[in-house]
Amino acid sequence: MREQTILIISQLDFLEAGNQILLNTCLGFLNKGYKIVFLTSNTEKADNIVDYNLVFGDYIKNIYFYRFSPVLRPFFRVFKLLYKILLFLKNAFTANNIADKLSGDNLKIGIEETVDFVGSKAHFIGFLSWLSFIFGGIGKSLYLLQRYKPVIVVGYEIYGAPVAFMVSKIGKIPLVTKFQGTVSWHILEKSKFKAWLIIPHHLLSLKIPANLIIMENDGTRGKEVLLNLGVEENRIRFWIDGVKKDIYLPNFNKTEFLKNIGISEDSKILLTLSRLKIWKRVDRAIWALSKVKEKISNTVLIVVGDGEVKHSLQSLAEELGVKDDVIFLGAIPHSEIKNFINGCDIFLSLYDHSNLCNPILEALECGKCIVTIDDGTTREILKNGYNSMLIPKDKLMHQLPNTIVELLTNNELRKSLENQARKCAEENLLSWHDRMKLEVEEIERLLK
Repeated sequence: MREQTILIISQLDFLEAGNQILLNTCLGFLNKGYKIVFLTSNTEKADNIVDYNLVFGDYIKNIYFYRFSPVLRPFFRVFKLLYKILLFLKNAFTANNIADKLSGDNLKIGIEETVDFVGSKAHFIGFLSWLSFIFGGIGKSLYLLQRYKPVIVVGYEIYGAPVAFMVSKIGKIPLVTKFQGTVSWHILEKSKFKAWLIIPHHLLSLKIPANLIIMENDGTRGKEVLLNLGVEENRIRFWIDGVKKDIYLPNFNKTEFLKNIGISEDSKILLTLSRLKIWKRVDRAIWALSKVKEKISNTVLIVVGDGEVKHSLQSLAEELGVKDDVIFLGAIPHSEIKNFINGCDIFLSLYDHSNLCNPILEALECGKCIVTIDDGTTREILKNGYNSMLIPKDKLMHQLPNTIVELLTNNELRKSLENQARKCAEENLLSWHDRMKLEVEEIERLLK
């Protein structure tokens, strides 16, 4: 069984500031003695690529990296530039009206209008990008199939799945597809017909008849999506991500940490940790800060992450008068993330969907006070008033600032939530090693 090779096909790569799922997927196989051939469309000069020797250590000799260029890559460089210009202009146009838009019950601001304005265009470009990846990657994949004779092929995410499907059929080897979550649910629940029109590439990849489909339980209702698409339940494995158990620092020196990043040691720290994408709704945290500061003036929001809506978020902070109290730190190497989680007073996750994400699990592991949205997707782990504070989306305007104020002023309540969060993590969250052990064992059954 050992010394066998697994071919992984992925648009994604290993990043300094994220993608722990992909990294630990590979480490799980390497720990069990497999060799990996990793094929990606990322270039070696892509932003934020990690030092492979650093993250894989002695395992580096057992993983082989190959790259290819999607057939439409030159055209997409132009498309991406136009898209960024379009997004910038739209955000700039709406920024002047941000404060007025905050009066609605749904907490709508200009950033949501941007979703409607560029959403369909982004999905169309995504579809073309998906096709470009398939046509660009199949030739290289078949070359690797012939050269390395893998015993199994893994199609990672929606780009890798169709290419891996073709490889599995030609090579007559088992196929595993793996997804970090899905963006499909909020479209599917409104209209299945509309979903097939807008995101056919997502749905086609999810429906690919793999021997095993691994869907991360990140709060995006991935299993419900698969079942809705007619996927047989016995082929689905639906697990919560693992966590690094060493990120919890029980004797963390918060005072020294704040001093090092230039923040007053008596500050109350709110933290968001995510890519700055539209649907991750960091705008809600910024708006809440503007209200909280009316009662607790030394409150600061640290925003860790980078992305396409950073300019809009900075405009919002300035419009709301909290420009100096929102600290945008950009992308931070994952090895340093634990300092920010251990150093915050309240961890905020206010996504439109997917509030069972890796940062939430890491905040639980660190025993932090968590405030997130009560949308039914976190019920396996989070319990309102016990190990977190959950707020219905339609009540954010009224409850979010008040909840934060209560937690910052009621040390007993906050400490109780922190203690229960830590206890919950110890009882329910697996280390990445143990989480991947489950996955590898399932895949090994396909090889028997």
